[in-house]
Amino acid sequence: MSRAQTILVTGATGFLGCNVCEHFVRNGSTVRALLRSRNAHVLRDTVPIVAADLNDRDSLCRALQCVDTVVHLAARVHVMRDTTTDPLAEFRRVNVDGTRALLEAAIAQGVQRFVFVSSVKAMGESADDALTEEMHAAPSDPYGVSKLEAEQLVSDMARAAGIHAPILRLPLVYGAGMKANMLRLFDLVDRGFPFPLGRVQNKRSLAYVGNVVHAIRAVLGSPAAAHETFFVSDGEDVSTPELIRLIARSIGKPARLLPVPVSLMRAAGRVGDLLATVAPVPLSTPVLDRLLGSLTVDSSKLRRITGYVPPFSVAEGMHITGQWYRTERT
Repeated sequence: MSRAQTILVTGATGFLGCNVCEHFVRNGSTVRALLRSRNAHVLRDTVPIVAADLNDRDSLCRALQCVDTVVHLAARVHVMRDTTTDPLAEFRRVNVDGTRALLEAAIAQGVQRFVFVSSVKAMGESADDALTEEMHAAPSDPYGVSKLEAEQLVSDMARAAGIHAPILRLPLVYGAGMKANMLRLFDLVDRGFPFPLGRVQNKRSLAYVGNVVHAIRAVLGSPAAAHETFFVSDGEDVSTPELIRLIARSIGKPARLLPVPVSLMRAAGRVGDLLATVAPVPLSTPVLDRLLGSLTVDSSKLRRITGYVPPFSVAEGMHITGQWYRTERT
């Protein structure tokens, strides 16, 4: 991507979307931000375009006129306690049907590049060995199922239309502007919460948002990436205790890790499972699986095919994130 482009970014007001928009604006591209509300806050120097949702075809056609590239980030994300009657149908409506409508409109308008940002959850929630793109996908929840179906849709439609459409699968992403689980973890460390995780010996892959943005740029600029699927990560896996120490160091706080036996925590999770049948509880087997289990990805294919090298280490990414966090919380 050596010349200035016109890029449409969906999910532009989200954590990752804001960082993507900022990067491409800074590098001289014209960036259109697809929004669901006129009142949504967008980065200065982007062009806001409102669409009711991803199935608003008239708005999509207007947004895609003279666009070279689409970076598709918008999605219905993972919901811990989904109250919809049919969660899978709702995930499919946004993540599959919405992606189909967007890609159909993009093809009709002559868009040449379409990056679909997916999730490691398209493969599953845990794995003993590092996940590779060749492994069998076994998503364990409606969100993961919908992302895998959307990946296949993008792959099939893009090949048929002859457009450049790589797919990126992301693990947990962190960085300035982050929300949800990682932000809550920073808050807990900041408040001095004692984590009973000192004996945990798992491994998790992470992706600093700056590395993700550069991965998007790498696949856009590599002809060999046209119809490929890639995992993205920082290239360094960490255990949950190591992650807590990194967070603590980045915000200048002590890491409070208690050496509680993993078997005892598993037992507490099973008790939580029983209590969850009558009342909401914070501790359950699924919650513990995410804290205690391993989930790593092998991002060597991305490096091999595109020449991509993560510009930030985990320590550097955490340091930058910690600086942002301290600024936001003071």
